[in-house]
Amino acid sequence: MDNNLTNLNWDDLRVFLTVARAGSIRGAAREIGKTHATVSRHIQSLQAALGSPLLERRKEGQCLTELGKRVLPLAEQVKNKVAEIDRAAFSADTGLAGSVKLSLSESLYLALLFQPIDDFMTRYPMIDLDIRATDALSKLGWREADVVVRITKSPPDTAFGKKVADSPLAVYASPHYLENRPKMDRWITTGYAPAREPVIPARIVATADAMTLSAKMIQMGQGVGMLPCYMGDTDPKLTRLWDVDPVADMQIWVLTHDDLRANPRVRALMDHLYRAFADIRPIIEGKSVTAKG
Repeated sequence: MDNNLTNLNWDDLRVFLTVARAGSIRGAAREIGKTHATVSRHIQSLQAALGSPLLERRKEGQCLTELGKRVLPLAEQVKNKVAEIDRAAFSADTGLAGSVKLSLSESLYLALLFQPIDDFMTRYPMIDLDIRATDALSKLGWREADVVVRITKSPPDTAFGKKVADSPLAVYASPHYLENRPKMDRWITTGYAPAREPVIPARIVATADAMTLSAKMIQMGQGVGMLPCYMGDTDPKLTRLWDVDPVADMQIWVLTHDDLRANPRVRALMDHLYRAFADIRPIIEGKSVTAKG
C-alpha cells in the first residue's frame, strides 16, 4: 500500500473531486469533457491505490463513503496546493512570448472589445492569446483564466485589478417598431432581474434567457426592452428611448489573481485593456450619444 500511496495520480484525485461535486459519474464526465468510462477508470484507480472505496452508488447518485468524506477535504487541499504551484511557476515566467488566458463576456467582445483585442494581438505577436467567452466568473486561483474582464459588483477578494466602467441599462426599440408604435408597448423581458419588469407602461410579450436573444427580438421589431448601453448604443438597428432614464446596474472590472500580476504577459494585457477601456468608457456608460431631436 505504501508504494501505491507514493504514486497517487493527481488526475485521479481531480476526477474524484468532480464526481463528489457533480453527484454522478455522468455529470462529472460532462463537466470535464471525458467519457463515462474514463471517469470510472480514474475512480477505480484511486480506490485501488487507497485500498478502500470512496464512493458508493445509491438511488440519489454517487455518495461518499466514510473514507470518501475524510479524503474529500484533503483532496481539496491538494488541489489548492497544485494550483498554488501552477500560479508560482506562471508568475516566475519572465518572457513576453507564450500563452495567456483571457476570459470575457461574449457580448462585450462583440460590441466593443474586438478591435482592442485585435490591436493587442498585432502589437504582441509572440503572445498566444487564449480567449474564453463566458459570463461566469472564471476561477483565477485555479487559472481557468489569467485575466478576466468581468461584469460584476463584487470581484473576488484575491483578485488584483480595477473597475474600468459602470454599466447601466437603458430601454431600446427598433426604428420600425417606433414608426408603428402601439398605444400599449410590447415588452421583451429577460431572466435578468433588473431587465425583467417593464419600466414603462407595457405588457410582456416574450421572454429571452439571454441579453443577446432579447436584443435580436428588439431588432426585429417585436417590442421594447432593456439592454446594457454598450450593447444598445453600438447597435445601428436599435434606438434608445430617450424619455426613459438609464438604470444603474453593474460594473466592469479587469482582474487577475494577485499571484499572477508579476507575469509580463498578464501585465501587458491588463495595461492594454486599461487603456482601451479609458477610450470606450463613455460608450459603456451611455454617455457617448445624445438624444436625437
